[in-house]
Amino acid sequence: MPVTLEQHGLDKLSPADRLELVGRLWDSLDAEAFVPPDWHIRELDKRRAAAEADPSAGVPWEEFKARWLGRP
Repeated sequence: MPVTLEQHGLDKLSPADRLELVGRLWDSLDAEAFVPPDWHIRELDKRRAAAEADPSAGVPWEEFKARWLGRP
């Protein structure tokens, strides 16, 4: 039976509190609890290879973040 937000009163938490709870739940899992599917590994390998083949294609995190937040 699926767990719902309402049955535990989680729907009454603020978005910030729900996000914090997600982080705490994630952190409570053992590393072995989550094994990524093969397609995730293949996609990560593909992206790593593309980044290594053309490092100039990326932008530094701070530059990306500034553009994303609409700053010059």
